[in-house]
Amino acid sequence: MIKKGYFIDKEKNQIYNDEILVSSKIHTDNPTLQELGQMIINGEVEKVFICNYQTERISKLECLSINDVKSKWNTRYKNNISLEDEAYLDDFPNGYCFFVELWESERGTAILVLIQHH
Repeated sequence: MIKKGYFIDKEKNQIYNDEILVSSKIHTDNPTLQELGQMIINGEVEKVFICNYQTERISKLECLSINDVKSKWNTRYKNNISLEDEAYLDDFPNGYCFFVELWESERGTAILVLIQHH
């Protein structure tokens, strides 16, 4: 089965674009919320993805515009990010949150994956 677009293969713990390997290294220590915001604003993040659909084997990723994430950081993203392993949706504005995964591309730049829960 050929997968289309960006996705995380959970069995291999790798990000692919179609069949092309994008990343095989996930950072084990996540930045603070302030550090994450600075990484985005300062251009240290190469790509930002949002995940709205997951199975046991894959997480489907949608590529977001870096400029869009920068412009909406304070209104859409910052207050809805959980850096913990668990979260209560009632603790977040509008009843949704993003869990963060920070990956490293094959070129050594940061890739941010926001896993949305609602």
